[in-house]
Amino acid sequence: MSDDFSVSFETKFLISAKIILICGLLSFVNVVKLIKIDNLYNETIYQNNQNFSQFNTKHKIVAIYYPQNKINNEDYLNNNTSQYLIKEKEEINNPNKSLIEKEVNLARNHGIFGFGIVYNWMLNQKLNEEIFNYFFYDDMHNFPFFIIFNSVENYEQKNQNSLIQDSIYCQMNINITFDKIKKHFSSDNYIKLKGKPIVGIFNSKFSFDLINHIRTQENENVKESTYIISISYGNPDLEISNITNFSIDFPSQEIGLENNLTQKYFYNFYYNSLIKEENITSKCINDFFIINGCQPEKFYIIFRKYLNLTNPKEDTFLLFNAWNNYQENSYLEASEEFGFAYLNYFSKAIFNLNNDSIYELEALNYRCKIAIQVHLFYEDLIQDIINKTNNIPVKFDLYITIISPDIYNNLTNYIKKFSKTNNFEILIVENRGRDILPFLKQIKTKFRQYKYLCHIHTKKSQTVPEIGFLWRNYLFNNLLGDRVIISEILNDFENNKKLGFIFPETFYQIIKPFYILSQGTKNWMDFLANKLFINCKIDEQLDFPAGNMFWAKIGAIFQIFLYDLSESFPNEDNQIDSTIMHGIERIWLYLVKYNRFYYKIIFKFF
Repeated sequence: MSDDFSVSFETKFLISAKIILICGLLSFVNVVKLIKIDNLYNETIYQNNQNFSQFNTKHKIVAIYYPQNKINNEDYLNNNTSQYLIKEKEEINNPNKSLIEKEVNLARNHGIFGFGIVYNWMLNQKLNEEIFNYFFYDDMHNFPFFIIFNSVENYEQKNQNSLIQDSIYCQMNINITFDKIKKHFSSDNYIKLKGKPIVGIFNSKFSFDLINHIRTQENENVKESTYIISISYGNPDLEISNITNFSIDFPSQEIGLENNLTQKYFYNFYYNSLIKEENITSKCINDFFIINGCQPEKFYIIFRKYLNLTNPKEDTFLLFNAWNNYQENSYLEASEEFGFAYLNYFSKAIFNLNNDSIYELEALNYRCKIAIQVHLFYEDLIQDIINKTNNIPVKFDLYITIISPDIYNNLTNYIKKFSKTNNFEILIVENRGRDILPFLKQIKTKFRQYKYLCHIHTKKSQTVPEIGFLWRNYLFNNLLGDRVIISEILNDFENNKKLGFIFPETFYQIIKPFYILSQGTKNWMDFLANKLFINCKIDEQLDFPAGNMFWAKIGAIFQIFLYDLSESFPNEDNQIDSTIMHGIERIWLYLVKYNRFYYKIIFKFF
C-alpha cells in the first residue's frame, strides 16, 4: 500500500511539475515586454583622459572648486551616476595633499588657469585651513587660486538644524574667520587684479557683515584694498552689488530645467561669467553665457565659438562654474557615464583645436557597404545633394526616387557627370507617402546588400519656407556636411558594434510643435509596433529624428523593410500629423532598441 501510494504520489508530483513548468513557459512566452528608448547616453560618448600639456591659451579660465571633504554631504555627490568620481572614498572623506595635487595637475593639464575655491562656513575652521594651506604654499607648484565665501543659508529649508547652528556660530565669528584667511592674500599663488586680491562672496544674510568688515579694514589701510565679487543665483541683491567691485548674477539653479523638452537628451548644465575690468575704479561688466543641457560634442562647438568671440587681455578672467559642483549638474571632472569627455572637449575648445581627425576606413572600401537613399521631390536641389554625397570618403551606392518622369534623363546625365557614386538607381514613384513610402519601396529589395544606410530628402516646408530652408541645411550639414563629419559617423559605427542609429539633435525652431504626440499618431505607432515587434509594446517617449533624416546600421532597422505597408499611406493632402508617415518617423528608435542597439544624437554645427 505504501509502495502504491509512493508511486501514485511520485507520478502525480511529476505530472503537476510538468503542468507548472508548461504553464510557466506559456506565461513567459505571453509576457509583453515594454520597449523604452532609454539609452540617451551610450558608451560611444565615454572618453579616457587626454594630454593637453603641450598647448597654451591666452584665456585665463578660473573654475569654481568645491573641496571634496564631506562624504555624507550631497553637495559633493555625483547624483547622476550615484557614484563618486575617480577617487577613493577615504581620500574624499579625509582630504590630503595627494588628492588635491591630482586635481590640480588634471586641471592644469586641461588648460585651467586656477581655482576659485569655495570656503564653506559649515565646515570646521581647522578643516578649512588645511584645505587652503595646500594651495597657499608652493607645494601646488604655483597654481593660482582665490577664495569664495559661502554660507549655509540654502540649507535652512531642509531643516538641517546642526548646520544652521554652525552658520550662526560663523556669523558671530566673521571677523575672526576673515582675519584667518587673509594671510593667503600674500601668497604668490593668490589671484589678483591690478595688484589687488580678489574675494568672492555668495550673497546671503551674512554678506553685509563680511563685506562691511573688509571695507572697514580697507578704510584703515587703503593699500590693502580688495576686489570683491558678489555672486547671486538669479536674484541679485542691488544693495550688496553697490558696495562691491564686481556683481555676478549666475542663473538660478532651476533655469531652463522646467518644461525644457530638450533637457532629457542631456544632463550637464554649464554656465560661465566673463569678468572684464574696464578701469581701476569702474564696476565690472558682467556677462554670463548659459550652455544648458549639452552633450560633450555640442558643448565643444558652442564653447569654442564663444571663446573665439572674446578678446582675452591680461586682466580678463573667465569664471567657469564649475570644476566639481555635482549638486547642480555643473562640473568638468570625470564621471562614470562620460569619463573625461567633457574635460577633453573643454580643452579642445580653449586651445582652439579641431575635432576633425580623418579616420581610416579601408574596410568600407573593399566592397560597397553603404547605401544613400534620397527622395528628390524638389529637383532644383540635386546639385546640393550630389555635392553633399560626394563628401563620403568611401564607396557608396546612390538611390534616388523622383515623382516626375520628365527629369529622369537629365538627372541620369547629371549623376553620371558629377557624382562619385559607385552605382546609382533612379526610381519614379507616385506622390504619396512623402519621403517615407518612396524610401521603403526602393530599399525594400536592396537592404540586404548593405551594412549602413543614410536617408535624406529635399525638405522645404512650404508653409514656413524660411524654417524649411534652415532645417534642411541643418540636417544635411550634420549628416553629410563634409568628409570629417561623415568619417566620424562611420568610424563610430565601425568601432561600436551595438551603435545602430545616428541622427542630429532636433532643430531648435521646430521643437515645440514636433513634441506634441497626437492620438492619431500614437495609434499609428501602436499599429506599427504590432507589425514589427513580437510580444512587445512601446511607451510614449518622444525622442525621434525630427525631419526623418538619419544614418542607420541595417541590422538595427531591417524589420521595416519586411512588410508591405503601402496600402496604409494616404494620398497627399498636406497633412501635418496623424498619418502613418508621422508614426514611422517616431518608431525608429523603438525599432533600434528592439533589436538591442543603441542610438546617438549628434550636433556638428548649425
